[in-house]
Amino acid sequence: MKVTVTVPASTANLGPGFDCLGMALTKYATLTFESAASLEILGCPEAYRNDSNLVYRAFASVFEAARQAIPGVRITIASDVPIARGLGSSSTCIVAGIAAGRAFAGLPEDKGAIFSAATAMEGHPDNAAAAIFGGLTASFMHEGAPFCVPYEVQAAWRFPIVIPNYEVKTAQAREVLPASVTRQVAVHSVSHALGVVRALETGDEALLTLAAQDVLHEPYRRSLIGDFEGIKAIAKEAGLATLLISGSGSTLIGATRNAQVAEAFVKKARAAFPQFEAQVLNVCRQGLVIKKKD
Repeated sequence: MKVTVTVPASTANLGPGFDCLGMALTKYATLTFESAASLEILGCPEAYRNDSNLVYRAFASVFEAARQAIPGVRITIASDVPIARGLGSSSTCIVAGIAAGRAFAGLPEDKGAIFSAATAMEGHPDNAAAAIFGGLTASFMHEGAPFCVPYEVQAAWRFPIVIPNYEVKTAQAREVLPASVTRQVAVHSVSHALGVVRALETGDEALLTLAAQDVLHEPYRRSLIGDFEGIKAIAKEAGLATLLISGSGSTLIGATRNAQVAEAFVKKARAAFPQFEAQVLNVCRQGLVIKKKD
């Protein structure tokens, strides 16, 4: 058997939508799973070519849940999603492993079931929702089960990103956050997150500029991204509607409906930070793609 799984990168939070808003992006991880005599993993550092690999752990979890023997598998990883940069790399690994595991186990291709299992493994649904269903998503937990609400993204939006050459671990990014917030901060987050969704649906740049301002996590996480202010200044000069920390960072993501503005920002960012990766992305509307060959 051979199963090829393509999973898009994802950006989470989108400013005030902390741990609930996510959006799939046109940057991908493609993983191929083939029947083999034993475990073999290609396309990643030697240290991860064993049964502790996150992709394999997700794959194996399907058989453990079904109380089936875990088959031998050769996993080939070809990913353009950088690790620990706030673009959902762990979700791409988990979603791909679970999707392929279900195919190998003879289970139906069920994105809802994949979403539930991926959320349980990752601990939060925002990146997994976007990676699986594509587009813009709002996700939440209710009585222990994850739910996903899809939204449309107006076609003209462009999302330029800058990926620094250093990591920000999710655990580290959570440690800098306060243990509790005031009612004022909570109301700000909910109300502004609704504005972000509406702005992305309708293509309203002015609304996005106002609504995307966050007070819950970005003020604390900026300290972990040493070049935040410099890149923010370039975004303002270029005319982006907003510039946000993607997930927990270190990637920064902007938004504009003007393709020339997006390209101008990327050009300026590359000139100022030649050691960083910068490119313009679009929303990925399809999400998870699974191709199976017996």
